[in-house]
Amino acid sequence: MKRVAEGDSHAQRVLAHRLAPRVLRLARRLLGGSVDAEDASQVAMLEILRSAHTYADRARIERWADRITVRVVLHQAKQRRRPWLMGSVFDVDSLAEAPVPTVREQTPRSVEAYLSELPADRREVLVLKHGLGYTTEEVAQLLDRPTGTVKDQLVSARRQVRKIIQRELRFGAGGQRDG
Repeated sequence: MKRVAEGDSHAQRVLAHRLAPRVLRLARRLLGGSVDAEDASQVAMLEILRSAHTYADRARIERWADRITVRVVLHQAKQRRRPWLMGSVFDVDSLAEAPVPTVREQTPRSVEAYLSELPADRREVLVLKHGLGYTTEEVAQLLDRPTGTVKDQLVSARRQVRKIIQRELRFGAGGQRDG
C-alpha cells in the first residue's frame, strides 16, 4: 500500500486487479444491479487508489476498500438521483464477472436477483450486514443512520426477501398461481 500511495503504477495495477471485481460486486448489490453500479465502482476504485496513503494496516485491505466503496457508491447514488448532476462514465470491460451464488440450492434465483427487488435503504443494510459482515452499529455509522433505523430496515429487508422466496417456491418464479 505504501508503494501504491507513492504512485508506483505497477503496485496500483496489482491493487486494482485484486479489488476491482469485489468493488463491482459490492456496487451492484448496493445499487440493485443497475448500470450505474459500473460507474460507481470505477469512481470507488479511483478513490481507493487516491486514498492509499490513509491505509493504516489495522484491517485487511479488502475491509478498508469496502468502507471506501460503500461511501463512494452511496454518494454516487445520491448524485444520480439529482437530474442536474451528471456522473462520469468509465470503461469496465476489463473487470472480471464473478458468479453470484444462489441463496440455497432450492431457490430459483440468485441473491442479486432478490436484492434487486428491495428498496435501496433495505438492500444497503442487508448487503453491509450479511454480505460483508459489518455489525449493526458499523452499518449505521457507514450509512449515517440511527442504529434503531438500521435494525428496523434489516428486519423489514429479511422479511421481504423471505416472502419473495416463499412466494416463488409456492407459485413458481413468476409468483403467479398456476391454473
